[in-house]
Amino acid sequence: MTKHLTVKDISLIDIENSFFHYTNRQNLNTILQKGLEPRIGENSLYVEKTPKVFFAKGEKGIIAIIDVWLKWLTAKSNTHKFVYWLGTFYMKTPFCIKSIPNNLVERNLKDPKRRHQTYAKMKTILDNSVFLILDLEEKIDFDYNDIDEVKNTYYESFLKLLYPDDSNLQDHRIEYWNMHTFSNKIIEPQKITLLKHDDKYNANSLLISIIEKDIEYIKCNYEFLYEYYIYTKTLN
Repeated sequence: MTKHLTVKDISLIDIENSFFHYTNRQNLNTILQKGLEPRIGENSLYVEKTPKVFFAKGEKGIIAIIDVWLKWLTAKSNTHKFVYWLGTFYMKTPFCIKSIPNNLVERNLKDPKRRHQTYAKMKTILDNSVFLILDLEEKIDFDYNDIDEVKNTYYESFLKLLYPDDSNLQDHRIEYWNMHTFSNKIIEPQKITLLKHDDKYNANSLLISIIEKDIEYIKCNYEFLYEYYIYTKTLN
């Protein structure tokens, strides 16, 4: 897997000022040949207007984005694509009764069965993924003042259910945990490095090592991520 790839151990990088993107390891050969190509992912349909490469800044960014993904996947689990599209469309309209989607998401987030299903799904995803370090330059590859289109799509009371507590929902600019490149921007192979930790490359192992560095902080501030951590430990 590491042939022809630049590899760095997490202990040897300036982690708080690095930019990270995770991807399925099966994508590595294509990334080596063509770079990291922008996409509108399945979970971004009907929200993102243009393809971009998404990434997080620093260890804190990795923690926050995985916690948000766990909540997002739980909130929308078992939702048919058409129903998902219909809900997104409905929430953009002026006649949207906000309590309806809010109550639905709150109910899903509290459902132990849905949460367990999400943790199993996320572990499978991360076990088969790797973290990449992206060598990005402000104003060339991205702009800190760019717009988070999710904030532009959904209203504040809904986003509070899913976004980190420290997110500024009244400011529609991107934040450290949910950053993106300029639209249609390809990240060249030479600007991409594979991240490892103690000769382990899979994203789940790296995430667990980050969580365990400050487990009490995670426990107090990231409910879903902490539960995910406990779930992974029960499998060992």
